[in-house]
Amino acid sequence: MTKTKKKVAFCVPTVKKPYQVCLDSIKDSIPSIEEAGWDHVMVSEIGNPYISAARSYMLHKALKADADVIVFIDHDLSWDSKDLLKLIETEGEVVAGTYRFKRKDVEYMGSPLPGIDKRPIVREDGCVSAFCIPAGFLKITRRAVNIFIEKYPELCYGDRWQPKVDLFNHGVHNHVWFGEDYAFSRNWLATGNPIWLIPDININHHTITEEFKGNYHQYLLQQPGGSESENPEPPKEMK
Repeated sequence: MTKTKKKVAFCVPTVKKPYQVCLDSIKDSIPSIEEAGWDHVMVSEIGNPYISAARSYMLHKALKADADVIVFIDHDLSWDSKDLLKLIETEGEVVAGTYRFKRKDVEYMGSPLPGIDKRPIVREDGCVSAFCIPAGFLKITRRAVNIFIEKYPELCYGDRWQPKVDLFNHGVHNHVWFGEDYAFSRNWLATGNPIWLIPDININHHTITEEFKGNYHQYLLQQPGGSESENPEPPKEMK
């Protein structure tokens, strides 16, 4: 049977159940995704306390479901309805949105990859080249998975013909501890391919009782050197 539509798999790892705001955001995003011609499937892995293993199992299920694009979504996030499609269709094998830590001080997960002049490397569409990104709003293409398998065969396990691959192989590398998302970033960059970060996405990070609203683009504009900063001149090391 000929495949006529592109397919995206949404993977939401959680020990119990995704927050309702996350499920509502996915539901609200579906009409624009379908209108853009995408088929979609929801992949779950509930109750697995080992996050890298949970992501690995979900990735395996997504590939078996014939997904062209895999999107990992953390269970405690919400976003604007058009932003999930924006993530899916932004050019790049690995693309992410970032969001705030769950605390009052405004700080975002991940970091840009600085260029020769120490400024972020910005693509024509506004995407920023990243050194590391969180895995909670993350797009990975099937091609990226194949590149990863070829580069890191030692991280494949299970059935020879349908192996699982531990993309998020957290642990110690060269005497430094890496969490699962930063370990993935490190390993992917080592394949010689970029990570792209979409700054202008509204992503909110939730606890049971609090919401930490975020837009990384607006945050950057308010930093030293940004157009909305009280100090329009960039720091000396950024010049």
